[in-house]
Amino acid sequence: MCSQILLEKKNDKLKVVTPYNEEFLTEAHFLHGKWKNNAWWFDDSALDSVRYLLEKMWNVTGEVPYENCSLIIKNYTKSVRRGSVYLFHRMIAKAFSRLSSIKMGTDIKFISGTIKPGGNLYYWETQVLDATFEICNFPLPATLLPEVQKALSEGWCEIKTEQDCNVRLNNLSMQQFRLPQS
Repeated sequence: MCSQILLEKKNDKLKVVTPYNEEFLTEAHFLHGKWKNNAWWFDDSALDSVRYLLEKMWNVTGEVPYENCSLIIKNYTKSVRRGSVYLFHRMIAKAFSRLSSIKMGTDIKFISGTIKPGGNLYYWETQVLDATFEICNFPLPATLLPEVQKALSEGWCEIKTEQDCNVRLNNLSMQQFRLPQS
């Protein structure tokens, strides 16, 4: 169990670790957060605001351990002009110009479809077209957020937990290594 979201109190400061998200970055600056040593640092007086922000985005604060899962996203299409494509507060991909390569988000496993830069020289965009991908290390409590629940009910999003993987591996092992009956 690897927690990508973590909130710790250290003396009179709060140490916050989250996946990269431009919305969180904007709010962190508003709350006078400072980026140092791969974490955001806030005065402890911002505790309630930081908790609220973490719960709003990921439905966890990271103060207690939580379980992760993967989300399988099918046939997803979205274009963003001069920015990153986000889904459920996770960066999927980002182009830096019309001619640039694409930077994939952390823990995004691309399966099929097209992810490319597009647009023109001044109004370039990041295009995710009919793409199927996996968002790994997604907080399981965040699957209860309304936008995730909507995607699940519409059928273009599925949850894959570690238990699902272990059950599949166990079934595969039993099938592959089953001795012939005599």
